[in-house]
Amino acid sequence: MPRKITGASQGSFPPLISSAQLHDSTLRIACLQLANGFCSLVTPREEVWHSLTPPKGLEDNDAAIKFYRECAEEITYRLDQSNFYTSIQETYLDRASMGTACDFSEWDEEYDNLNFRNLPVGTYYIGQDHRGRVDCVIYEVCYTAEQAATEFGIEELSDKLQKEVKDPKKNDLHTFIIMVEKTKPWDEDQSFPYYMCCIEEDSKKVVGKQGYYEMPAHVTRYLKWGTSPYGFAPTWIALPEAHKLSLLQKQMDVLAEKAANPPILAPASLEGEIGVGALDITYVNDIDPNRSPREWATSGRYDIGQDRIAEKKKTIQEIMHGDLFRLFAQIDRTMTATEATLREAEKVMQFSPTFSALTSEYLDPKLMRIFGILWRQGKMPTPPEELMMLVGGEGVPLPNVAYNNRISLAIKAKTNTSYAEYMAIQQPLVELDPSILDNMDSDTQFRDGWRNAGLPEDGLRAEIDVEETRAARAEAQAQQAQMEQAAQGASIAKDVSAANGGQLPEEMMG
Repeated sequence: MPRKITGASQGSFPPLISSAQLHDSTLRIACLQLANGFCSLVTPREEVWHSLTPPKGLEDNDAAIKFYRECAEEITYRLDQSNFYTSIQETYLDRASMGTACDFSEWDEEYDNLNFRNLPVGTYYIGQDHRGRVDCVIYEVCYTAEQAATEFGIEELSDKLQKEVKDPKKNDLHTFIIMVEKTKPWDEDQSFPYYMCCIEEDSKKVVGKQGYYEMPAHVTRYLKWGTSPYGFAPTWIALPEAHKLSLLQKQMDVLAEKAANPPILAPASLEGEIGVGALDITYVNDIDPNRSPREWATSGRYDIGQDRIAEKKKTIQEIMHGDLFRLFAQIDRTMTATEATLREAEKVMQFSPTFSALTSEYLDPKLMRIFGILWRQGKMPTPPEELMMLVGGEGVPLPNVAYNNRISLAIKAKTNTSYAEYMAIQQPLVELDPSILDNMDSDTQFRDGWRNAGLPEDGLRAEIDVEETRAARAEAQAQQAQMEQAAQGASIAKDVSAANGGQLPEEMMG
């Protein structure tokens, strides 16, 4: 991926690789497929791929469940309206090709929405704490004087840059170094858990400082490489195979060119007289026909080269997890829905550990950052009183993050499938003795099954509304029973009265 490392800090276009250097694009395509696989299976734009659940102690509080579900729906809406999916595509590509990726999450006051920035590879350093978690990102960014004034304020810039802002002929780029770091216990200023400091490289002037409630820069690493803070990508394993494949393709190109335009062995007397075009005529001596031109050294085995190329391509695809990201397409759709669900769950269980690293290290803190931004901007729904009382003030407890993407849903679907299978086994016993269903909390099973299927929270009524509906139904049934009892009593009294000469017996008067 040369565009990721060539001129990244200056925003220039990368040079095209000449055919003398690159003869095969299999590894490039595999990188794109791996990044696209994460986009479509982990964070697909066309699906609700995440949800928020109440923290510990509130798992069974339906009002809290509903509130956090509505918050997740607001986040989904905001992500759709922002540049999130464009930015994360670049992040996934960095992660797949380089092993490390970093981006920045912030609020855009001008457009009143979220904004995300992918930090180009080669423009940042990262640091980690004693537990291997990234707690510091230092990156460089190039701004014109006008862009820097818009970002930090013109009064914060050096005198040189302030003059350039007002000079329409000046459009030079200047480098700024930005550090985002976790506040240390020994730092004097403990106002925020994280802080940012920006310095203009040439003048060494501090042009911006800011505190953050959450880490705004999020780093994801495909796999860890020893104690290094940087990640390790499968491309490093596939690169030797890609070099060999490029050499093979180069040799095959030579062989194909020789087959199309074969070398010719001819006597020196015919120099300059041999026609190589269509319908060209070459005249030879009738007395010695063996001295005519002939093809020479064109006996290469094209079929063996093709077999080796296919083998190398297959190896690269396996290294880059191509089979894993095609797992849903590989399932035979002629099977039943239950069988397809079980096959999907079985394949997902074999998924690379990189999926867990992606969610815990990157997506979890990013969603918490987004939740915090939208809460402070007043974009979230009104919380129930019991949540406000737990924290006090204007805050609510931080939620837990759950995922509803294709991979997570395949895992959750195993729970629903197990429940359906169990109920099918118990069906004969239920028919013999329906009272055994009293052992089951059917409401909990239904609500959990609804949420495990990733269905929208708006379609699920609140528990208190369900209780009120059931109470009203019970009351209506009781009134109906009383009316039926009264009608039955009146009918009996009428019959007895008719049989007793129009008088009710004394013992029935009550």
